[in-house]
Amino acid sequence: MKKVIEEQAGQETDAWELLARHFGHPKILLATLALFTAVLYSGTLFFQFVWDDGPQIVDNPLIRSWHSLSRVFVSDLWYHAARQQIYYRPLFVAWSILNYAVVGLRPWGWHLGAILMHLGATLTVFWLSRRLGLEYWTAALATLVFALHPIHIECVAWISSASDSMVTMFAALAFVAFLKARDPGGTRRLAWRMASLTLLACALLTKEMAVSFTALVGIYAWLCPSRNENSTLEKLWATLFAMVPYAAVTLGYVVLRKLVLWRSPLQFDTKHGYGDMALTLPYVLAFYLKQLVFPLGLTGLYYTPYVTTQILTEVVLPVLILSAAAGLIYFWARKTGDWVVTFAGCWMLIGLAPALYLRNFGNGDFVRDRYVYLPSIGFAILVAKGLRLLPPVKAWSAAAVQGLAVLALCSAYVAASIPQQAYWDSDLLVNLRGHELYPDNTYASIGLARQYSFRGAYDSAIPLLENAAKSEPENTYAVFALAETYIAAGRKAEGRNALEYALLKTPGYIDSETGLASIAALWGRLGDYDRATNLCNRALTADSTLYSALYNCGNIELMAGNHSKAERLLRQAVAVSPQLAAPRHFLGRALLLDGRNAEAQPYLRQAVALDPGIYDYHYWLGQSFEESGDKRDAHREYSEALQIIGDSEEVKARLTALEAGASSDTRR
Repeated sequence: MKKVIEEQAGQETDAWELLARHFGHPKILLATLALFTAVLYSGTLFFQFVWDDGPQIVDNPLIRSWHSLSRVFVSDLWYHAARQQIYYRPLFVAWSILNYAVVGLRPWGWHLGAILMHLGATLTVFWLSRRLGLEYWTAALATLVFALHPIHIECVAWISSASDSMVTMFAALAFVAFLKARDPGGTRRLAWRMASLTLLACALLTKEMAVSFTALVGIYAWLCPSRNENSTLEKLWATLFAMVPYAAVTLGYVVLRKLVLWRSPLQFDTKHGYGDMALTLPYVLAFYLKQLVFPLGLTGLYYTPYVTTQILTEVVLPVLILSAAAGLIYFWARKTGDWVVTFAGCWMLIGLAPALYLRNFGNGDFVRDRYVYLPSIGFAILVAKGLRLLPPVKAWSAAAVQGLAVLALCSAYVAASIPQQAYWDSDLLVNLRGHELYPDNTYASIGLARQYSFRGAYDSAIPLLENAAKSEPENTYAVFALAETYIAAGRKAEGRNALEYALLKTPGYIDSETGLASIAALWGRLGDYDRATNLCNRALTADSTLYSALYNCGNIELMAGNHSKAERLLRQAVAVSPQLAAPRHFLGRALLLDGRNAEAQPYLRQAVALDPGIYDYHYWLGQSFEESGDKRDAHREYSEALQIIGDSEEVKARLTALEAGASSDTRR
C-alpha cells in the first residue's frame, strides 16, 4: 500500500512538473488562456446587435467617418438620441469609429472587437497581479478567474458594454504604471508616472467608472508606503502627495465633461431621498456579492427597486452578510499579514463606488453586471489567494488539492457561462430573459412587448404594454410603445390617443433627431403625412446622414405613395447601413410598387437572406416572384411567411389562388 501511494505521489509530482515546465513561461500561459477564453466566447460572433447597440452603433452618425474624430471630444455619447444625458465617453466612440471603418455594420466584427477587448483586459490583470507582488502561479490563477468568470458575459456578449472592458484595461495599466513609478530601484520613474497619468485620462474618457482611481492610489499608498514614515502624519502626507496628480487629472476630466454636457443636468431621482438610498445600498452590495460568488440567473435586466419594506430580509440580512465578508477579509489579512488581501477587498468596493450613487438611476435599475467588471479584479485576486492556501488532504498534496479545486471552479464557470451567453443573442432573448426572471420589471415587459409587436404577435404584446402603462402611468416609454403597437395592429384610434398623450407628457422627446424620426414614422402610419413629412424635414435638416431619419422618412414617402422620393431616401439609408435588411426590403417595395419589379427583386431577396425571420420580407418577395411569373418560388415564400404568422388570411388567400391556378393549368 505504501508503495502504491509513493508511486501515485511520484506520478503526481511528474504531472505538476510537466505543467510547470510548459506554463511557467508567461507567453505560453497567457496565449493558452487567451485562446481558451476566445473559444469560450466564440459563440457570440453569431449574435446580433441588441438593446443600446441600436442608437450607439447602428444609428450613430458620429461613427460613420474619421472626420467625426474632431467632434467626438466635444459631443455627448447619444447627442442624436437625447438632449439631456450624463454620458461622455469619447474614446469609446473613437473605438467605434475604428470598428465601423474595418467591419461596417457586420455584427460579428463588433462582437470580435468585444472579445478582443476582454482579452486585453485579462492580460492586464496578470501584469497588475505580478506588480502587486503576487507570485507567478497566484497571478496566473487570478487571471484565469477573471477571464472565465460568468459575471463578465454582459461585457463580452453585448457590444455596447465593451466600454467597461476598455476602461478596466486602461485603469489596470494606469495602476501598473503607478506601481512602476514608485519602484525605488526602477528606471525612468518619471516616464512611468506620466504614462500612468495619461492612461488614467484615457480611462476617464472611456467611461465614468474610472473616477474612483485616485482613491485606489491613496489606499495603496497608505497600505504600502514607499518609504519608512516615522509617524501617522507623515504617512498621511505621503498618501495625499501620491494622490494629488491623479486627483488633478480627474478634476480636469470633470471640468471638461461639464463643459461638454452643459445642457445635461444631473438626473436625480426626485421621488426617493438619501434615506431610501441608504436603506437600499446594503441590498445592492449583497446582490453584487451573490452574483460574484454564485453567478447564476444572470441578465441585463435585473430589477432591484428601492427598499422601503421587508427591512429584516433586505436591510438587516444584507448588512450581516456584508459584515461577515468584510470581517473575513480583515481576519485573513491580519492572520497572514498580507496587505494585498486588504487592498483587493478595497479594490472591489472602491471600483464599484461610481455605480453606487443610486439616485442617478431609475428605480430598480441599480444592479448591472457590467458595473462590477472593474471591481472583479479584486475578487479574482482574493479567489486566487484563497485557492493557494488550500492544504494537503490525506494522500493528496497541497498542489493536487489546489489543482483539483481550480479544475472544479473553471468547469463550473464554463458550465454557467455557455448557456447564459445565449440570452444575449437577440433583443427578443434579452428581454424574454429579463421578463422571466423579473416579471415586475416594467422596462423588460415593454422591451419584450416591442419584440412581440415587431414579429406581428400583437395579442401577446398589447396586454404587456397595457399592464405596464396602467402600473406606471407616468412611464411615457410604455405609452409610446403602446401607441406604436396599437398602430401596427390596426387599432389606429387608440394608437393616436396614446401617441398624443405621450407627446403631451414628454414634449422634449422630439427635440432629438431620433425622436423626430420615430414620431414622424408613427404619424406616417396613422396617415398624417403632412405632419410626418414636417418632422422628417426637421430631422434630416439637423443631420442628413442619420440612419433612422432616412429609413423612417423613406417609409413615410412610401406609405404616402411618393415612390420616387421613397426610393431616394431608402437608397441613402442602404448606403449608410449596407448590412441591414430593413432598408433593402423597403427599397425593394418602393421599386415594386413603382412598377420596377426587375430592380426590386434583388433588394427583396437580399433582405430575406439577411433576416429570414420577418413575415413581411417573405410576403413581399413572394409578391415579386408572383408578378414575374415564378409561381413555384412565390409559393415557397408565402409558405415561409405562413410559418412565421400562421393565421395570416392574406397569405392563405395568395396560396389558395396559386394552387387554384396550378390546378387549372394542369387540367388544360
